[in-house]
Amino acid sequence: MTYFDPPSMAPLPAARHDAMRRQLTTMVATRRQTRRPLLIVGTTAAIAIGTSAGAYAYVQHSAPVTGKSQAYCYTVDTLAGGYFTTIAAGPPGSSKTTQVADALSACGDFWRQGILRAGDRNPVPPGHANGIHPVPPLVACVLPDGTAAVFPGPASTCTALGLPSALRH
Repeated sequence: MTYFDPPSMAPLPAARHDAMRRQLTTMVATRRQTRRPLLIVGTTAAIAIGTSAGAYAYVQHSAPVTGKSQAYCYTVDTLAGGYFTTIAAGPPGSSKTTQVADALSACGDFWRQGILRAGDRNPVPPGHANGIHPVPPLVACVLPDGTAAVFPGPASTCTALGLPSALRH
């Protein structure tokens, strides 16, 4: 068996040993003092960026409904091709909350009655629709002209279409 037995080191002079100890103590003390302000500044910056990004996303992806006379019920989650039906959205002077709720409710009723069907360009005339039909998840978005547009799909549909979600307050 081989044993490693390095030669012993010569002892350091006391002055050199004390100088090394002071240097290490100074480095450790200085390092602790500089990390704390960096931690505070870094945390504050992260909070500010996160808050700003959240506010931007909310403002950018939500908008009030300003078109109060009509809304659109779409049968597909696309703006192309005319897959929508125009409906009266609410009485004159109704609030933005009522506009969105009325549009969602009316479109839901059209789906339930079978007037609107997934992927159909033309609604079924009310006299020809029969029975109760399933209503897909519906989401209200705002078109560039401020009109409410109700699409079948999850809450992310508005973002996917590049439209803001309709504000309900």
